[in-house]
Amino acid sequence: MKKYMQIDSMNNYCEQIVKRKMAPSTVSGMVLAFIGIVLVIFLSVYLSAFFGWLIPIALLMFGLGVYLIYYIIKNSGVEYEYTFVIGEMRIDRIKGRSSRKRLTVFDVKSIDKMDKLIDPDTGKRNVDFSKYELVLKASINEVDPSTYYVVIHDKVRQKPALLLFNPDERTMDMIQPYLSIDLKKKFLEMKRAQKMREADRSEPAPQQQEKENTTEPTKE
Repeated sequence: MKKYMQIDSMNNYCEQIVKRKMAPSTVSGMVLAFIGIVLVIFLSVYLSAFFGWLIPIALLMFGLGVYLIYYIIKNSGVEYEYTFVIGEMRIDRIKGRSSRKRLTVFDVKSIDKMDKLIDPDTGKRNVDFSKYELVLKASINEVDPSTYYVVIHDKVRQKPALLLFNPDERTMDMIQPYLSIDLKKKFLEMKRAQKMREADRSEPAPQQQEKENTTEPTKE
């Protein structure tokens, strides 16, 4: 995840960039499409050597294939820019590092629900997407353990929405003062649970610890 921060002197503004990771199925589809385009170009050029009337078609297929390959490569990278300004969050979708589109704008105070998308204990989603008419995805992906879901009021479309995003620790600290009391408590509970899981992972397993504490007798 690529990100950067800018904080002003009043500590009420920050930016964060999140790069979306493509799912394995998407990567496989792009590879197959790339191979298919190359094969069509090769076949068109090869057959045009035997059939003169295919030369214009071969040139057309070659030009179209080159453009499609360029388009796939250019648009393969998607990033999301989170901009927090005095209680308001703006999220832009940046495609191919050139095309920018405003995905959503919402007041942090309007957040109704907030939690990790994937339950760390069960590995299942904590929310049912089908219950929401509008689902906005601005996350690394839907399986990353750092992905959150929030229920917001989207100012762009003027309707409730389910938003997936990956605020880092600094962005979460900026958001926290604007949350409701219940969500603040939940946020603190999640933070404590995360620290406990990290502490558990850092401690050696009982068998390993017992092995380390057991010393073999010295042979004289």
